[in-house]
Amino acid sequence: MINVLQVQVGAGTTPGSFQVQPLTDIYAPIGFTLIKGDLYHGSEVYVTVITENHAGIVRAFQATTPVVVDHTPPEVDKVAVSVDVVEVNITGDLELREDITVTWSASDETSGINYCTCALGIYKR
Repeated sequence: MINVLQVQVGAGTTPGSFQVQPLTDIYAPIGFTLIKGDLYHGSEVYVTVITENHAGIVRAFQATTPVVVDHTPPEVDKVAVSVDVVEVNITGDLELREDITVTWSASDETSGINYCTCALGIYKR
């Protein structure tokens, strides 16, 4: 059970400020776009989150480290792909299944990203 009544998120150029994005209510658990404007590559943004529970207790969380806006893709290298066709007999009928394995390394000195993920297909496992 979620005890949070309200969540607001804002962002600014200094801790606790809201020049970039005023405090905005978040209604969806995923897919929220915080910054709705153009920011220059390398800009530093500080995020503040304010929550309220059903008892009326309010808490503020302020980032002490900025998020760095990065318009460049990470460097991806050492990519290796293999596809194996496997015979499977679970239901009594012979079926073929493809096992796909992909590995790589990634880094991005501007944003500090040191790994990336990918997905194949439409189902999360």
